[in-house]
Amino acid sequence: MNIGIIGTGAYAIALASLLENKNVNVMLWTALQSEYEELTKTNKNSKVSDYELSKKVTFTMDMSLLMKNETLILAIPAKFTLSTVNLMKKDYKSQNILIATKGIETTNQKLIHEYLEEELNTKKIACISGPSFAIDVIKKEPIGLTLASTNKETLDYFQELFKGISYLSIETREDIIGCELCGILKNVMAIFSGILDGLHITSSTNAKFLMDASYEIRRIITAFNGDKHTFSTYAGMGDLILTCTSTKSRNYTFGKLIGEDGDFKTYQKNTTIEGLENLNTIYSLFKEKGIYSEIVDILYRIVYQNDSKTLVLEYLKNKD
Repeated sequence: MNIGIIGTGAYAIALASLLENKNVNVMLWTALQSEYEELTKTNKNSKVSDYELSKKVTFTMDMSLLMKNETLILAIPAKFTLSTVNLMKKDYKSQNILIATKGIETTNQKLIHEYLEEELNTKKIACISGPSFAIDVIKKEPIGLTLASTNKETLDYFQELFKGISYLSIETREDIIGCELCGILKNVMAIFSGILDGLHITSSTNAKFLMDASYEIRRIITAFNGDKHTFSTYAGMGDLILTCTSTKSRNYTFGKLIGEDGDFKTYQKNTTIEGLENLNTIYSLFKEKGIYSEIVDILYRIVYQNDSKTLVLEYLKNKD
């Protein structure tokens, strides 16, 4: 089997590390000349990881070549979805696609699977999500991930692909909407949680927020016609706990810097913060759909309207 991974960031490298010891051929695509040159010389992308991929893994900047692989994994920042899918279009041959990107296609304000379905005219799409920092995947620590797709054949296909990896537990869902939303919203919640930590809240208060956030995510999934029970998976509660409690999370760290009056602007310039990149889009999308989220509203006011960070505390004090 030939696997084409679109992206060479930390999570793309981590997914390649999962697959490189199976009986498959893995190829990674990058749009950046500097990354390509380093990867072909050292099998590393030192900007995101010290991990040296197997010599069997290959690299390309040629999307047409990448698209010859029979299986595709999309693992790029959400903001590059439109430009990347435009490159994929002419050579797409109805391959199964696995989404590892967490976010919304900002120009069209669509979930990634919705955008791929529309642009590539396919239903052979799944997503993968769960509590798994790239570094922990690379170190082969025990992790759990959720696979979701409305296409049973595609779901079974990817379940089989990741089968037999001893340190990986995989669960499956037919609710790709809920799975994607969990991956998006946990990053937003992590910024909020980080602000609370920067304000030195107690563990008890943090536990209250996590429960409030879990209710909010379930409600939003339902509003998007997803299954609220998807939250009770690795992609939901599992990823929320991880992302909202660890300084390994870039979203959480960004929020913590806001809360403690740290240099969050410099951190923002030098780091990909998925929750921040999607906050503006989520806020607009919710308005368009008539969905109100107090957590999203408060975070938007703090980040984009320079409102007081103490709004997070007021929210928790007044929340029923």
